[in-house]
Amino acid sequence: MDIYKQYPSGLRLVGKQTDCYTVSLGVFVDVGCVRETAADNGYSHFIEHLVFKGTDRRTCLQISEEIDDMGANINAYTAKDTTCFYTKSVASDLERCMDILADMYFNASVPEEELEREKGVVIEEIKMCNDTPDDVSQDLISEALFYGQPLGRTILGSIGNIRNADRHSILAFKNKHYLPRATVVSVCGKFDPDEVDRLVDRYFEQYYTHSEPYPAEPEVTYRARSLHRFKHTEQSHIQLAWGGFPLGAGQRCANNMLASILGGGLSSRLNQVVREQNGLAYSVYAYPSYYSNCGTFEIYAGLSPENCARVCELIGGEIDKLLRDGITERELKRARMQAINSLYMNVESNMTLMRLYGRSMLKMNERYDADKEVDSYRAVTEADIAEVARKIFSQPHASAYVGPRNADYRAVAQLDLHALHD
Repeated sequence: MDIYKQYPSGLRLVGKQTDCYTVSLGVFVDVGCVRETAADNGYSHFIEHLVFKGTDRRTCLQISEEIDDMGANINAYTAKDTTCFYTKSVASDLERCMDILADMYFNASVPEEELEREKGVVIEEIKMCNDTPDDVSQDLISEALFYGQPLGRTILGSIGNIRNADRHSILAFKNKHYLPRATVVSVCGKFDPDEVDRLVDRYFEQYYTHSEPYPAEPEVTYRARSLHRFKHTEQSHIQLAWGGFPLGAGQRCANNMLASILGGGLSSRLNQVVREQNGLAYSVYAYPSYYSNCGTFEIYAGLSPENCARVCELIGGEIDKLLRDGITERELKRARMQAINSLYMNVESNMTLMRLYGRSMLKMNERYDADKEVDSYRAVTEADIAEVARKIFSQPHASAYVGPRNADYRAVAQLDLHALHD
């Protein structure tokens, strides 16, 4: 059974009952680097850390002890367009978990000493990512495709922004974005719908003092920049990116299947030609990303620096073949089976369901429907995938290179798709 309710403040509740012993609870906030400026880039993620550091009612240790006393789990994550705080517990502890999450959401005290201490933690996280070449590559390709725009910024922000953040600016940012119309409570697992409604009203709705509009995400323009960062590493990391489709686009399922065929499983074209036939990479894959009003289609490979030009040539060749000849009936069936069965396996987890329901409501104001998604995958044709491929690859591409300085590092920027000129 699905549940949905919008409260007078604009807060939304969504969820699904499943036959199990546990329940997953998530509080989703419509904020990430997509809503940050250059000056406050990183604040969304920093706030995600800081709300765990104590409230007016609980210290940081008390939050941890209450969760551990229940044998429950609590965590959070920040994406480019979403922040989520969540718990997983046995069903009988749902109210206690909701009380804790609501307390953190509304009453985070952000004491000065904790703020300064947590700066060090986040700065170390930034440094760790800067020492991880594939993380650097991911940040660089986002900057290249969305150059000069919020989506092109990193989730973690800069060391300077974190170091210079003060309590006033952090709380002002939080108060600006932690609004009822920007918040969704998602509950999946074992629960009573009427009881959940009562709990959300008690712990969330009753604490909102006003309801105000929340602006749409900024519009984006796809760029075709080529960026590089030289690092002393054994491998080079290359990425290519094209503009894709937004989260609610009708082409999303065909786009997912295209990514699967080109660079998904072990039988995908890129894995076969780059890894299995030529032994030039351990990891090579393609994947899409989706946001409210835009999306991406990306290809990644980790390889020896001297193989950069050859791998780019092989990637370009596989895209050319796909554009010229389309896909086979067997590839279509395989991609469809992978998509549908992966979906079935994922929705057996109430944690995964909670995230799917929460994100769908937060970003599209729609209830997630797994059966509808399965029907959409079943309806995709070879022609649909060919059309999606043509729309994506007819655009100029952005590129990123991370690794040792090498004569061939520019090859990732020089990809030429001959099928587009025929």
